[in-house]
Amino acid sequence: MSVLKYGIVVFSLLVACNVNAQTNFTEKIDKLLSVYNSNDAPGLSVKVINEGKPVYSKGFGLSNLDYTVKNSDSTVYNVASIGKQFTASAIWSLIKDQKISLEDDIRTYLPEFPEYDKSIKIKHLLNHTSGIRNYHTLMYLAGFDYDSAYYDNNTVLELAIKQKHLNHQPGEKVSYSNTNYNLLTIIIERISGQNLNDYLKHHVFNPLKMNTTFVRVEYGKPVKNKAVGYKKDNNGFKFSTSNQLSYGAGSMYASVNDLAIWTRMLNEQIPRFKPLAQFLKHTETLNSGKKANYARGLMLDTYKGFNVVGHSGYGFGGRSHLLALKEKQIGIVVLTNTQIINATRIAYQILDILLYNEEVGQVENETNISFENQDVNNFVSEYKEVNSDMTMTLFVENDTLKALGSMGKMPVSLVQFAKDKFHRAQSENVKYDFTISENHDMIISFGGTPFYFKRAHFVDTNAVNISDYIGDFYAEELDVSYHFYTENNTLKLSYKGHENITLKPIQLNEFGNNDRTLYHFVKDKNNEITEMLLSCDGTVKDIVFKKEKDR
Repeated sequence: MSVLKYGIVVFSLLVACNVNAQTNFTEKIDKLLSVYNSNDAPGLSVKVINEGKPVYSKGFGLSNLDYTVKNSDSTVYNVASIGKQFTASAIWSLIKDQKISLEDDIRTYLPEFPEYDKSIKIKHLLNHTSGIRNYHTLMYLAGFDYDSAYYDNNTVLELAIKQKHLNHQPGEKVSYSNTNYNLLTIIIERISGQNLNDYLKHHVFNPLKMNTTFVRVEYGKPVKNKAVGYKKDNNGFKFSTSNQLSYGAGSMYASVNDLAIWTRMLNEQIPRFKPLAQFLKHTETLNSGKKANYARGLMLDTYKGFNVVGHSGYGFGGRSHLLALKEKQIGIVVLTNTQIINATRIAYQILDILLYNEEVGQVENETNISFENQDVNNFVSEYKEVNSDMTMTLFVENDTLKALGSMGKMPVSLVQFAKDKFHRAQSENVKYDFTISENHDMIISFGGTPFYFKRAHFVDTNAVNISDYIGDFYAEELDVSYHFYTENNTLKLSYKGHENITLKPIQLNEFGNNDRTLYHFVKDKNNEITEMLLSCDGTVKDIVFKKEKDR
């Protein structure tokens, strides 16, 4: 056989193998997503890049229930918090043009912002280590109807300015807060003189040919192929009527086709934007000397031994997930227009399909971490989330460590993968870290986003005299009053827009509403309650409510 003929045969075999592999991926992903094929319900769009090339691109369900419009790979979705990395990209562009620095005090650009003990820098906003309270949580605690009432970035700024305290010192730990990215947006617009959408279009979207991607900075502009977001209740699907216009932390729209381009950029396949990819994936060192696991608008994590970067999004009428794996040149984008579809779970299920090695019959691992198995009984305890009422019970059953949260229905089994570290048996991207720390005893991370827990001592409900906690309390930072009262031997709460909230004892002088809100009553030396400290979602700590008679 001639060299030419031999080369043709080898090339043909390689092409056939690639076609077969792609067909295999397509069939497996189709099977995974077949449940979302519908002619009367919202759904999702998915695009998959493998070895730098598209291998899957489809839509399922309807983008608009009124007109029975199908979802496709060109459907434009609200991608929610995935938009943060684009806001971070605008900061990169300003740094490149020497108009801002990561070490700049944010009060250089926001002089009206409070001056705390330690300065908050641009880098602290980018990686959620500023300690600034999350505005969505603050608005909920103040009784603001943020699903229907108007608010914008100025509303967020005004609310942030009213806060007298931070959750923690800047640079201490990652504490996810949307406020960080709304403030970054205001800074970008003040420096550039453009709104965020116009700035990104010129510096990022257009150069990358992301032609359908935009930030919603105004009302009334028609959007071709837009997916309507739906929430399901007992009466069926409903779309959002919110007229909010805050952006920078979210409110960005894109198709899976456009975001697939972005994953190629993150995987450093686009030379012009390789510095941007490296900027977004860079992690800062915390005050403790440890590295943060949230970079700049991106979560960093390991999965099956590989380094994965990405971000999820969640909002009224949709969930989203984008991830990139540079070692394999993989990019996965899942965008939904209903909250009942778990985009993150689907993204990792697709990643498993791509990483599955047919020859050895398992998902391949890039590295194997050596560790000594520990006695799982050392981790058995009751835990409570820091700045929240969410509780977690860890116990051993059949020699397996299991976890059951107060919001969960079934315990999940945990598998050790390193010293003091476990992951869920069925979800390796959910990790439990018991590394000793002064401020927490356990960190649960979802794809890199941390939630902090401490060991707890829960009180006997029957031993609590709930009448001690009756009264009215006022918070200056939120300009709202809370009314605590008893009903059927149960402590109840009512405040603006929220009535008859049932509270239950958690720890000494602490109550919770089973929705990640913690009410900590403070007593004086005479054992009388003088104030209540309110914490919520792990992102708001100790808002002071003075008892009315003490105001």
